[in-house]
Amino acid sequence: MIEKPTRIRHWVLFVVCLVYLITYLDRVAISVAAPLMMKDFDINKLEWGLVLSVFSWTYASFQIPIGMLSDKIGARKVLAGIVVFWSAMTAATAMAWNFISLVVIRLLFGVGEAGAFPTATRAFSHWMPSTERGFAQGFTHGAARFGGAVTPVIVAAIMAQWGWQSVFYIFSILGLVWAGVWYYWYRDKPNEFKERWGTINQAEIDLINGGKSAKKAVPKLPFKTLLKSKNMWFLSLSYPTYCYTIWIFMTWMPAYLVEARGFSIIKMGIFASLPLLAGTIGDTLGGWLSDKLWRKTGRGKFSRRVVAMTGMLVAAAFMIPAALTQSAYLAVFFLACSLFGLEMAVGVYWAVSLDVGHEYAGTVSGMMNTVGNIGSALSPLVFGAVLQFTGSWVYPFLVASSILVVGALLWLKVDPELSVVDELGLNRDEGEVKTTVS
Repeated sequence: MIEKPTRIRHWVLFVVCLVYLITYLDRVAISVAAPLMMKDFDINKLEWGLVLSVFSWTYASFQIPIGMLSDKIGARKVLAGIVVFWSAMTAATAMAWNFISLVVIRLLFGVGEAGAFPTATRAFSHWMPSTERGFAQGFTHGAARFGGAVTPVIVAAIMAQWGWQSVFYIFSILGLVWAGVWYYWYRDKPNEFKERWGTINQAEIDLINGGKSAKKAVPKLPFKTLLKSKNMWFLSLSYPTYCYTIWIFMTWMPAYLVEARGFSIIKMGIFASLPLLAGTIGDTLGGWLSDKLWRKTGRGKFSRRVVAMTGMLVAAAFMIPAALTQSAYLAVFFLACSLFGLEMAVGVYWAVSLDVGHEYAGTVSGMMNTVGNIGSALSPLVFGAVLQFTGSWVYPFLVASSILVVGALLWLKVDPELSVVDELGLNRDEGEVKTTVS
């Protein structure tokens, strides 16, 4: 009788989803608390803009270093450590006393959150078989997007009862509890988990490893050598086009609905969440569909490309009628369709960073996210500049639509079945060295 695989990997996925949700609770909370915090600290809009933007500086800068650290010492220690650190900074936000202190705290908060996604991706490298990586990455990013959608409601309720400071104290406790559970329960490899807890069977370990030896030696990959990977570069250069567009929804959507579409503040709060909820569905569907196609066809290149490219082109297409329609409600509907398509791609991006990274998934995903955050940083500025120059809300969306088409075309150069180890000939070089020594 064939032994049925256990499902410990799905529990790993669930626990990682929780930390993705926590990242967005902690990240978005300050935007919701903005009116009260600006009043208490006597901060003007320009100063508040700096408070919000400095997070991106350190968030982008520390992606690669923390990703490399997780590749070196494992996701268990690194992820627990950075969650404790950023949870401490979340609590410190409630203790800030002026503008400068807020800037410093947000800089440090960005350092902590920078490692979340690369390190979680590194965790999946030993726990998710290739045919489940798209679903895993889509589901986790869906949890993050859901966290962003529900944060305003949660924060508003807490502030109404106990004040804005209590928001950051409560959210910091959530992070600390998660970090404790993760460090106690999680193990970097299924075999280590089996030795510690004994609840995973060999059938699941074999499924995860795909029939490959789990004890295979890992060749060294210097960062300078990694930079020669064309596969990684095409993936990384496509990702900013996704990041550019998603940050339009994260930053300009409320103002667009109020100023361009005439929604009241209350209606804006309701309708601004609809595209994010549609994106949550797209996250999970895109990853699941990519995995299903891979299992059905056995063609990883086709399965990853077709879902990512289709999603981005759908997003680009729906942005145009969203910008041009005279109906405010149709605009929201088209934007929801656009974000649904866009989010179909994100799980595939992160799945491919696993596909090509393997033992270096933390570094590769850190590189992709670092380059991607260039798009995130430029998005609010370019959108605003185009809006200011043209005086029309239509043209900024047309620019984003065009950028997405470029990002989709770059996928034609991405090969999910070509690992950086094979592309750079690291296994070959290792074999030559061994032959020479013997």
